Amino acid sequence: MPDEFDFKNYKTMEEFSKSLEGTKYLHDLYLRAVNNPIRREILNIVNDLKQVSKSTLLQILIERNILEDEHMFNYNMDFLIKAFCIKSENNEKTDEIVYEITQGGKVVDYLK
Repeated sequence: MPDEFDFKNYKTMEEFSKSLEGTKYLHDLYLRAVNNPIRREILNIVNDLKQVSKSTLLQILIERNILEDEHMFNYNMDFLIKAFCIKSENNEKTDEIVYEITQGGKVVDYLK
């Protein structure tokens, strides 16, 4: 079975779906993303706020004692982005990263 290094350059779901192994890998990644309690809480917050800056989201997570530091935040956000649950973009006006929920991330509406 291929590992994540076989798929490290894939940027879209279509690239993963070109092979059975890619589809299985993405499905496994997605399930690990939404079933993790920390990442599920991140998804709930982003889903409720619709759009949130990195600094605001990090502050909320630390205040709620969900995360302790920015390293844990970055690890979990990278995981959610890689699993296509959250998308990030750079706000040109504020030069800050902003997160939005994707259709795949909205599964948290059904997991509450």
